[in-house]
Amino acid sequence: MNEVLALCGSLPELQVAKGDKVIEEGVRTDRLFVLNSGAFEVVRNGIRIVLIDEPGAFMGEISAVLASPPTASVVAMEDSRVHVIDQASVAVRKDPALTHAIAQLLARRLSAITAYLVDIKRQYADTDTQLGLMDQVLGNLIGAQSRPTPTGSERSDVPDY
Repeated sequence: MNEVLALCGSLPELQVAKGDKVIEEGVRTDRLFVLNSGAFEVVRNGIRIVLIDEPGAFMGEISAVLASPPTASVVAMEDSRVHVIDQASVAVRKDPALTHAIAQLLARRLSAITAYLVDIKRQYADTDTQLGLMDQVLGNLIGAQSRPTPTGSERSDVPDY
């Protein structure tokens, strides 16, 4: 059993049927979920982002940390079981072990995204395409230290998320 599941051992468990949503994009519930068994699909603005099937994976951690509505829906792809953390935005402030586990997850994601963007910048640095502008994207990511980042797109031809 991994560290996150050990951390959640005393939390209530929820059975989720295939096709049920535990998180709906834009609908605030202040709940954080930890996968015990099964699989979930994360969908943002109608686009499939990722399949979550690793026990101990968090779902809803961004909303919990930012105390904001979720930016994606999370749908069970098979009958599943999750641990439930109610009042998640309070829990992540009060439980150092939970906060640390979520911080590690978010840091791993940021590291992977930064490596990906650096690779794109390297490949397209000498082109006049939008992909050649990765230095600006990286600068914006690094510069977004303390100010809130709005969801959606700055482009007028792309709908908000």
